[in-house]
Amino acid sequence: MKDFSLQAVFILPTVKQVLWRSGCPPHKAGAEIEKRAVGAVATLKELASDIVGTSLLFSPGEHPDFLKGIWPDKLISVSITSLGRRVDELLEGPAELDRFMLDSAASVAVESLMKTLQAAIADELNMIPTKRIAPGYGDFPLSVQKDIVELFPDSGVTCNESFMLTPVKSMTGVTGWIPQNN
Repeated sequence: MKDFSLQAVFILPTVKQVLWRSGCPPHKAGAEIEKRAVGAVATLKELASDIVGTSLLFSPGEHPDFLKGIWPDKLISVSITSLGRRVDELLEGPAELDRFMLDSAASVAVESLMKTLQAAIADELNMIPTKRIAPGYGDFPLSVQKDIVELFPDSGVTCNESFMLTPVKSMTGVTGWIPQNN
C-alpha cells in the first residue's frame, strides 16, 4: 500500500460550469443569477485551504477485502476528496439562492478535485486509469463508503449509518490502473 496525497493544484469551477450544474444555462441565467454564481466561486476560492484529496494505492494481491474481485490483477487506487466542513456551514446559511449556487459550485468542485487527483496519480505512475467507480453505483454497494472512509482516518470525513458522508461535499472512488504499454 502506498499513500498518495494530492500534489495537483485545486482548480476552481468556472461560472459557466456552476450555472449548468444549477440548471441555469449560462445564456439564460440573467445578471442576478450569474452574480450569485460568481459569488459561489469566490467563496470556494476562500475555502481552498480546507480541501482534502488523497489516495491509497494497492498492488494486485494486496487489495482490501471489500475490493476483492474488483480488478484483481491491477494496481488499484482508493480515493477520498472533500471540500471540508466550512462548506457545510455555509450551505445552512440564510440566503437560499446563494446556498443553491454554492451547492452547485461545490458539487462541481468536489468532482473536479477527484478528477485532478486521478490525473496526478496517472502522471506519477505513468499509467492509464480505468473508469472510476464509486460506492452506490451499479452493483458496487453503498456500504463500501464506510470501509473507504476508515482507510483515511485523518481526512476529516465521516460516514454515518446510512453511509452518507460528512462533510456533505465529499466523495470516494476506486480506480484500476493499466500500464501505458497495454
